Amino acid sequence: MIRFSSKVGLRFRDEKMGWELSRRLVTGKIQFQSDTGELINLSDQEIRARWLSQEWIVDESSLGSLANALYLAVPRDLGTYPENQQREARRRKSYLDAIDPEHTPYNQEHWRPIIAQVAERLDDRYPPCPSTVQTWWRRYRQAKSLIYLIPRNKPMNSPHLKTAYQVFEDVISAVYLTNQKLPKQAVFDELRRNVGLVNQGLPQNDQIKCPCRATVYRWLAALQQDLVDASREGAEAARMKYRAAIGSVKVGNVLERIEIDHTPLDLIVIDSLTKLPLGRPWLTMAIDSHSRMVVGFYISFNAPSGHGVLQCLRRAILPKDEWLARFRDIQGQWPAYGIPVLIAVDNGTDLHSDALEAACLEMGIQILFCGSKTPQHKGAIERFFRTMNMGLIHRLPGTVFSNVDERGDYPAEEKAVIDMEGLVHLITKWVVEVYNVTPHRGINARPIDRWYESAERRIIELPAYPQQLEIIAGIPARRTLFHYGIELDGLQYNSELLQTIRRRAGANVPVSLKYYEDTVAHIHVFDTNLQEYLKVPAKLAEYAENLPRDIHRLVRENARKRFGDNCANPQLLQARAEIEAIIQEAIKAKKMGYRKAGAGYLMHDSEAVLNGKDPLAEARKPLKPVKEVVPLALPSGLDDDLPDFTAGEGV
Repeated sequence: MIRFSSKVGLRFRDEKMGWELSRRLVTGKIQFQSDTGELINLSDQEIRARWLSQEWIVDESSLGSLANALYLAVPRDLGTYPENQQREARRRKSYLDAIDPEHTPYNQEHWRPIIAQVAERLDDRYPPCPSTVQTWWRRYRQAKSLIYLIPRNKPMNSPHLKTAYQVFEDVISAVYLTNQKLPKQAVFDELRRNVGLVNQGLPQNDQIKCPCRATVYRWLAALQQDLVDASREGAEAARMKYRAAIGSVKVGNVLERIEIDHTPLDLIVIDSLTKLPLGRPWLTMAIDSHSRMVVGFYISFNAPSGHGVLQCLRRAILPKDEWLARFRDIQGQWPAYGIPVLIAVDNGTDLHSDALEAACLEMGIQILFCGSKTPQHKGAIERFFRTMNMGLIHRLPGTVFSNVDERGDYPAEEKAVIDMEGLVHLITKWVVEVYNVTPHRGINARPIDRWYESAERRIIELPAYPQQLEIIAGIPARRTLFHYGIELDGLQYNSELLQTIRRRAGANVPVSLKYYEDTVAHIHVFDTNLQEYLKVPAKLAEYAENLPRDIHRLVRENARKRFGDNCANPQLLQARAEIEAIIQEAIKAKKMGYRKAGAGYLMHDSEAVLNGKDPLAEARKPLKPVKEVVPLALPSGLDDDLPDFTAGEGV
């Protein structure tokens, strides 16, 4: 059986041309466009009438994948009609049951006494005549349903059939269904003006009566509101407003689906030494969909990126014993660990990174990139952010609340007292001692209990070598190995063990490597013969020590501007000292944005806290004196032909 449904692109054909379904209008009608461009608006009832009468025939070539689609709807039952109409239907059924028209042919003389007997039994003061009962029977015998005995008292002069309503349809398209969001009064004024224009060309007897304001407002209220909002607010706003929570993702065990998302914390973090506010950090959080257990998080002043997801994923996989050991006052367990089957992340371009995809491929983790502006695809983590804000963040001094109205004149910058270490401590304590042990309404259990229950039914896997997680979280790259080593971001990396790869190949050979955002002191190079990664240090060890890659890029750019592409070790050290001086000034600047940027460059994040480091304190240490390197002067005679730009000053 070939089936069809009312979808955009459906085509019907009549004797002359084809009609293609274009869209559904806000009035509930469906618009069709002919092969010649003619538009026609029909109601569902009118379309079904043309289809049943075979005036319109379905064009099978337009069905495509919809040919096998069937959309069923339960028809209206008797209980949906008013009580008086239900009583009337039962009254009519009583006359039909007594007469039994199916076996008793229509005969007024024979039917009339039977009708009188039923009327006496029902105490009916106004019994029907035989012809009326025959009319009831003609309707009832189609489906033998009481629905067909409901009185048909719907007025035939529906406003949709009035000429004034047709003018109204034109007016709302031009005035109301626009992104200017004009009020209802504008529709009434334009309708009254258009009716006046139409009446100018009509005789006195045929002129249209303009509907009153209440009627126009009633017509506007009867429009299909989702289409109205799509026209006035935009398609995306309408989609978000009318999204339906039909059901959640079905997950049968822990670690089957880990949802990871980012959010700017509604809290201002301060510098632990100067007490100056640094700004709002970003929180990357991972939560298990089955148990709702928090499995890890990462906090940084840098914008969301693949690096942040990898750091969060690394903490989610590792056991939390060392993490909790850093905060002795936390009483409780955090049993969440293990390699997940799937992670659900945003679909941003910053997350479509080679590092994230390569790391997940190496660990056998599937990546699900959820659609843009579809928070419902990661409902568990989105709901958790609200729970954490209401349960913790908005109760801390220095919170900025969720919006300006809630904040009022609360001086968040002046009240801020929590530094990065304190923030990591508080979130960890709240997760372990409050959230994980509080009954969750979505699972009707405590997250920690659901985790223990599920963990007993599955095998939780961990990397055979914990240090592999550092390598897996690295950023993949390909370089050629020369006698001087490997060059990456202007730095050379070499070691005796690395050169064995080149000696084995007998020539310069391309190799795979991993580098890291938090340090340029070393990289890992993959040895295809040993099937393992070799740790290779930077040749300029003094320069690369404790140097994040973002700062190195700033140093390199500064050095190239001053000394050219080929920079010696003293020149890089001088450029690093200058950049570090600038960053020192940034973290002490008056503007909070500068301080936040400086903290981001220094990798002042939760990983530094868990590793027992304070990048801001390290940055404040007195800089090592570096002998200033004077740029080499050009050879004599070469600067004579250089252009002189000073002549144009002041022009």
